[in-house]
Amino acid sequence: MTRLLSPTRKLYWADAYRRRFTARVVERREGRRPAVALNRTLFYPTGGGQPHDTGRLGEARVLDVVEENGVIYHILDADPGHADELAGEIDWPRRWDHMQQHSGQHLLSAAFLTLLDRPTIGFHLSPDSVTIDLPGPPPDAQDAARVLDFVQAVMAEDRPIHSYQVDEEDIDAIPLRKKPAVSGRVRVVEIENLDWSACGGTHVRSTAQIGSLIITRLERRGANTRVHFLCGGRAHRDHRRRLDVTRRLMDILTTGLEDLPAAVEQRRDEALNVQKKLRRLEKRLMELEAAALLTQAKPIGRARFVERRVMSDDANAMQKLMRGLLAHENVVALLSWQGGQTRWSLGHSLGSDLDLRQLMPALRDIPGVRGGGGPDLIQGVAADQETIQQIKSHLLAWLAEAETSFHF
Repeated sequence: MTRLLSPTRKLYWADAYRRRFTARVVERREGRRPAVALNRTLFYPTGGGQPHDTGRLGEARVLDVVEENGVIYHILDADPGHADELAGEIDWPRRWDHMQQHSGQHLLSAAFLTLLDRPTIGFHLSPDSVTIDLPGPPPDAQDAARVLDFVQAVMAEDRPIHSYQVDEEDIDAIPLRKKPAVSGRVRVVEIENLDWSACGGTHVRSTAQIGSLIITRLERRGANTRVHFLCGGRAHRDHRRRLDVTRRLMDILTTGLEDLPAAVEQRRDEALNVQKKLRRLEKRLMELEAAALLTQAKPIGRARFVERRVMSDDANAMQKLMRGLLAHENVVALLSWQGGQTRWSLGHSLGSDLDLRQLMPALRDIPGVRGGGGPDLIQGVAADQETIQQIKSHLLAWLAEAETSFHF
């Protein structure tokens, strides 16, 4: 008969700033990763968009924390031993980061709802990103600025952030931003006189301790908007990175901050013009090279056979050369080039009823040859240049045999 455990006492609700504790072991689980349940814990389990805490229990590292029917299990990297009581310590930098991000999310969500009537419909916190989802398209720059100004003002006011539990029958008296998804007693996190949210997460004591909040991106996702933002230490590190990049760009472009966008746009326009000129020159070069190769073409009946080997890894250039050759009439071309591996391409001019796919069975019998394609163009890889010569031999023999059955 399975023993029913009492719900784990959540010490992080009483004091999210506490770092160490001792607790009694009430259950042990064996397996690839051992796990223990305690009568009380400071370790926050994953839930409500907030990741779990990490840290140590005894000599074991806490890798994950999950809650099952009110009981919190600590997933460990090693057996913590058989002691009835364990000492625990949370990873404080991780906890503090989560507290800043989560409290910042409550404040940002309250700002969007208060100013723009945009409720939060999703929240996600990970080591690399923090996001909320809003219904509708992204707000314009002016509205986004209003939201950030509102957030900054509330942080400057240093409003207290309280948490408390409310009985289910009294919850309607609390102006919750969103109806709770749980029944029974509800834990409420309140930004004083601004926002009331049903939440089981860990939070800072006041809005000033959020530190700072920046919106890094507004992303359209179907009918909704994803708001990417950072708070506290994450916002500070992001600011330093952006400042470093800005300074480097100013040094490279020898311009001041206010003139930096115009200088970048000018360099972009110059680069686009150069790329256009380069593409025109590349096209002309390929046309000239194709014309030169055609002067050396080997006649096979009505067809002109062209072979070209290039020591290059620029497959795009070879494709352009092939198109340049096949733009002429009565051409069959075999190109090969050497980059990371030997590649080949075989094509013929449009207007012929020659189907190069009929050649593939014989080519695949050559060791090291792989490829495929359509009636006008086949391509693939080969073992080496000697193998390319075998492809050529098969091609020429096949063309000679097929001369009476195809036309250009």
